[in-house]
Amino acid sequence: MGYIPMGIGYAALAIKAGLDPIQTVSFSVLVYAGAGEIIAVTMLANQATIIAIILTNFVVNLRYMVMNTCVYNKATKTSIALNALSAHLVTDESFALFSLMEKSSIWVYIGIALTSWLSWIFGAMIGVFVLDLLPLIVTNSFNISLYALFVAILVPSIKKNHKIGLLVAITAIINTLLQFVIGNWSLIVSTLLGALIGMRIIDDVYLVNDNQGADC
Repeated sequence: MGYIPMGIGYAALAIKAGLDPIQTVSFSVLVYAGAGEIIAVTMLANQATIIAIILTNFVVNLRYMVMNTCVYNKATKTSIALNALSAHLVTDESFALFSLMEKSSIWVYIGIALTSWLSWIFGAMIGVFVLDLLPLIVTNSFNISLYALFVAILVPSIKKNHKIGLLVAITAIINTLLQFVIGNWSLIVSTLLGALIGMRIIDDVYLVNDNQGADC
């Protein structure tokens, strides 16, 4: 259910960036990367180049390659065809839920991920039809829904390892400063620099059991 308000928030940004309702919903169907979609339409509104938008999303979404690898190492009753089908559906939240399970079928993962995908699309569809009917203060509140979700995911990790919070702060500062120098390319550079810094200062991000460690 948490994906529905995020889908509405994405739709609000997409319409504001100049996409029509069909383009807005199709983007979620074909791309489906919550943060990536919001980044793309925000950069589009700021008149970024197509190359900058594509490269930024490529860097930001590289994590999905690692997530999918972990899922397919963990899942049972899988195949190349099912892996290819489900690769499009991975998100941080569906990966997190599946990672907390014992060994489970690929169909369980597809069920979790497909439900999330349909919820996001449903939220985007609601957004393109009802945003004009809502008060401006309500419309603007949807724009922070994705950030609120990331904070909810991030806080438990920071409690376990304060260096993660330090890394987030450093990366945010780098991104803010670079915006004045290289504009829309700042997100790519700050993400890469943040990852490099994280490799140096963070020893153990997640507390995993032996089975999960072997899977990933």
